[in-house]
Amino acid sequence: MFNKIIAYLLLVVGLGLMFFAFTGMYQTFVNKKPVVQILQLKPLAVNTQYGALEVEADVLNEVLNLVLFAVFMLFLAALGGRVAVVGNNMLKTERICETLLSLTAEEALEKINDIKKI
Repeated sequence: MFNKIIAYLLLVVGLGLMFFAFTGMYQTFVNKKPVVQILQLKPLAVNTQYGALEVEADVLNEVLNLVLFAVFMLFLAALGGRVAVVGNNMLKTERICETLLSLTAEEALEKINDIKKI
């Protein structure tokens, strides 16, 4: 019984992490929530054969921060998926154990013989 509680808890936590990551990405990409400022770069000046080319820091900062945010959220979504899979596997194992315990000795022998034939 305790394993079932832990399995359902892991399943809910994993799905919650995935939901949090996807809603965070959605809100950021549709401009409902501002991008978290992780990097602050200075304007870049690149010398070319045609003269100096300046790249504004605002655009570069926004793109880099958006990419870092997306990578972090994808990491959280993958982590949530793995946690949910562990919870699901625990539920499967618990269900198999309950089924085996509910069988009588004769039914168990019949099942074993059926499995051996396959």
